[in-house]
Amino acid sequence: MGGWEWIPHSEILDAQSELEDSNYPEIRLFDVPLFPSPEPVENLSGGRWEKPSPESLAGFSAPAWFFAKKLHRDLNIPVGIIHSSWGGTSILTWTNEQTLQDFADSLPQLESDLRYFPQTWGNQVQAATDHHRIRRNKLSHPDPEIKRQMLEPGYSAVGWKDLDLFDDTKAHEQVLWMKQQVNLNQELATTDLTLQLGFLNRQSHVYWNGQELGYFQYPAPVNIRVPAAWVKKGINEITLRLSNPWGGANFYGAPEEYVLADSSGNFQVSLASGWKGINDQEPIPPAKPFYVNEPSFLFNGMISPLIPYGIKGFIWDQGGADARRPELYAQLFQRLIRDWRGYWKNDNLPFLFVQNTGTYSSHEFEKRTFVRSPLREAQETALALPHTGMVVSIDIGDPYDVHPKNKQEFGRRLALQALEKVYGRDIEADGPYYSSHQVKGDTVVVKVKDPGQQLVLDCTGESCGFELAGSDEVFYPAEAVLQGDDILVYSGEVARPRAIRYAWGDYPLAGVSNQEGLPMAPFRVAISD
Repeated sequence: MGGWEWIPHSEILDAQSELEDSNYPEIRLFDVPLFPSPEPVENLSGGRWEKPSPESLAGFSAPAWFFAKKLHRDLNIPVGIIHSSWGGTSILTWTNEQTLQDFADSLPQLESDLRYFPQTWGNQVQAATDHHRIRRNKLSHPDPEIKRQMLEPGYSAVGWKDLDLFDDTKAHEQVLWMKQQVNLNQELATTDLTLQLGFLNRQSHVYWNGQELGYFQYPAPVNIRVPAAWVKKGINEITLRLSNPWGGANFYGAPEEYVLADSSGNFQVSLASGWKGINDQEPIPPAKPFYVNEPSFLFNGMISPLIPYGIKGFIWDQGGADARRPELYAQLFQRLIRDWRGYWKNDNLPFLFVQNTGTYSSHEFEKRTFVRSPLREAQETALALPHTGMVVSIDIGDPYDVHPKNKQEFGRRLALQALEKVYGRDIEADGPYYSSHQVKGDTVVVKVKDPGQQLVLDCTGESCGFELAGSDEVFYPAEAVLQGDDILVYSGEVARPRAIRYAWGDYPLAGVSNQEGLPMAPFRVAISD
């Protein structure tokens, strides 16, 4: 809810007001402590049931909270939520060791020098967690004294190196400070300016004359307004702090994407050159083993101790870390669902999950990437299991952040799944799903599974997200129009369609929904004669 301490500005949308809306005495929260373990453990390392409050909610799962709040409001029943998760982890770490042995031929054989002593393991985990937290905070937040020095008026960059932003052969450290000065006349000192700095990898703090303009995280483009009140006649100084947890700080984008301009277009100065930079001002502790992505470790330490606590079901939002192995994920995900139900000795336990949302994988937006689409396809296969439900979230992602801030809608859609499929409410929890198709000349007639839904196209022409391919297997954007309960899809580039897909890509167009605003699920289908 309140964001990760090591990611600046990572709190959810309207975080303060949402934290204050916490007076729900019939909701209880349990936050499972982070505890990766090489072996299953019987007892949790800590944690307790708490009433909702701004303090207890600050580090709690936002979707889980909004899910619980809606169930409580709509059903007028007490709700308890056990939150057990860790961001950026693979399904492998949540899967028990016995199951992973069945997939040994498909998994990488990792060499490990881990030394496990049960008596001291808890201290080892705590030390690793503390080191990780300290390291990430040092990377993400400027050292206060260094920041003060860097932003001090008249600070000299003597001894700093000239930077060539577009020389890929020159490596930078994980933290790079850099400066650029621009000389502005009196006329420009009375107007808002636009500062554009391409794409800064990975985290960047941007300062103008010692004041912070904004924080950016790759692949968001750095494009920000400089208020006229901050602009002065003469020398103005731009200061940047770049950091990258997974390598050296670096720059992307074309030289023309590094500019300072006014709104009229009469003034523009290139910022592609003239930068000075300095490394080594903020030493970063080296990365050390953190254990959270070791196979089975989080199952052992954060799921196993909960068995067989009485629960109503599971909600699940995970997958991005496994996007590059969708075939394996499809098998592991279904197996995990069956395994967890087996551990609780209830094959009917509801398992409701979020399909991976849309976000860009790189700054090259025009070069479409398709890393996440096969993962979404793999996730959807879990609907073959009974008592499952899937939230389609393709329409509510953030193009530049794998952690979108509008968690309210994720929680609401999970609650809709529960209200309909667990509590039997007569509501609409799903948007349209592809059912079948017919080909009529150059047009594909798409039929949906629930023809009773009123389809809505919040789009025109080729912007709806459909694509067609012919025998050359090249996909072209396609027009889409409604005809009753069907969607007619056609393209002037494809006379004989051989494949159709919808909302395909890491951050695709997706313009089809039902009357409740729930989106159509992505799909792809080969068309045979």
